[in-house]
Amino acid sequence: MKENVKKHIKVGDKIKVISGSNKGVIGNVLSILEKNSIVTIEGISPRIKYLKTNQNEEAKKVELAIGIHISNVMLWDKENNKSGRIGYKIVDGKKVRYFKKSGNII
Repeated sequence: MKENVKKHIKVGDKIKVISGSNKGVIGNVLSILEKNSIVTIEGISPRIKYLKTNQNEEAKKVELAIGIHISNVMLWDKENNKSGRIGYKIVDGKKVRYFKKSGNII
């Protein structure tokens, strides 16, 4: 049975793609598929698929969002304009995420 991957990002976070054909793209997270650990990102050009229909009708053009595995993205630090790793610490009784290099709280 497949284990769940640790989720270091949330919907609405600004991230940078660190590998693959879309490397270097910066955008916001639109959705996360937890079963496959796939993230859809705003700013990536969608995949175009043509659906075949009957002979009387024309083919339909559909845009599909491209998903990227969660391990191929990093959180984007807006203050330093760099991507970075995150850690967790407790501040005022709440667990918060922070960037390890700069110490900025997300």
